[in-house]
Amino acid sequence: MSNQAPLDQAAIWDGISRGWFEDGHHIYPILAQFEDTDAGGIVYHANYVNFAERGRTAMLRCLGVEMNDLVKRDEAIVITKLSVDFKIPTFMGDQVYVETIPQDLGATKLMLKQLVKGKDGTLRASLDVQGAFVSNNKPIRIPQDVRAKIEEKMTASGQA
Repeated sequence: MSNQAPLDQAAIWDGISRGWFEDGHHIYPILAQFEDTDAGGIVYHANYVNFAERGRTAMLRCLGVEMNDLVKRDEAIVITKLSVDFKIPTFMGDQVYVETIPQDLGATKLMLKQLVKGKDGTLRASLDVQGAFVSNNKPIRIPQDVRAKIEEKMTASGQA
């Protein structure tokens, strides 16, 4: 019998699915898998966009905004602009994290800076992302409940 304390599996799953906030920045860990790489074992460039998507969704989940709930309300966030600046490669098996930093909250749009960093903090890629809120494929104002949760984190980081 082991003398180790039992793992808190609920906390582990919560961390995996939601990530966490540090100083108003959302952190979401990812392990670069075989499926993320090209034949040379380097993470394929388009997968940085996938990593960022997972980070954004996890940030919202961490704020208490579930994508399923938005869909039930006939609301969604669509990405309207995205730019990626690649810095250094990520390899299969590398532990990386997506740091998502809310930058600006307009009437209908949300601007984010997303950084993909190695476990040691080295910058792998930087993404500038603009999302718009829509309903029935038409722009809508950012829902007040979502706005309040994002603004709270922006204020915590001194960005509001």
